[in-house]
Amino acid sequence: MDKKKTKRRYYEVGLQIEDLLYSGVFKAGERLPSERELSERFDSSRATIREAIIMLELKGLVVVKQGAGIYFIDSPEKITQRTVIPYNDVGPFELLQARQIIESNIAAFAASQIKINELRELKRVLDMQVQELNGDSEKFEELDRMFHCLIAESTQNRVLINQAAEMWRNVRVENPLWKALNDKYLHEPRLKESWLQDHKTIFMALQRKSPEEAKQAVWQHIENSKQELLKIASSDNGVEADLDDYFFSMDMAI
Repeated sequence: MDKKKTKRRYYEVGLQIEDLLYSGVFKAGERLPSERELSERFDSSRATIREAIIMLELKGLVVVKQGAGIYFIDSPEKITQRTVIPYNDVGPFELLQARQIIESNIAAFAASQIKINELRELKRVLDMQVQELNGDSEKFEELDRMFHCLIAESTQNRVLINQAAEMWRNVRVENPLWKALNDKYLHEPRLKESWLQDHKTIFMALQRKSPEEAKQAVWQHIENSKQELLKIASSDNGVEADLDDYFFSMDMAI
């Protein structure tokens, strides 16, 4: 099969927008069309456009100004040499969608299976995260991984355990777009505090052995991550939902 035909749409759109800059159709410092206009121009969803904009921002080609629009960088000399972000077939919103399905259901099952020693281990990880709030971001990230993997391990189901570990490795570790995004934006103290509070909510639901609460807590945790990504990728003051966003629901029916 031709690999080009299987590439994710966000990557292709990002390269096409980049071509418009390097070919002179768009000028350095110029404001890009709106998300809606770009989605119509490239016959793509707004979620796809946001993923493409994230890729271009990580490459240093565009700046997103909240309430003002998306702009190409204003210095022509910065665009004399093109940079490459290695391709990966999983975009950040697709990743969050998968996590929302899989991890929320793993947490629901874990709530009915978890043992006291596993709760103690989760609490230990939470305490370590508190200590790293203003410390080593890489260690905080590792503790984040441990927290989510420990929940999967408490299911005692090898398939779910392997699935959780593999998803983290393939996407959070080996996905170049997500790694660059995480390194540049997602280690702010405000966000680390938010993730920690989400983890505490998940822990309390597991401690109460409530599948419904655990599922909702994990679902909301990932919803919060999605909202932060939308802020990075969207120039709108208020993010308007489209069909691709309906899957991410603030009020999930359990």
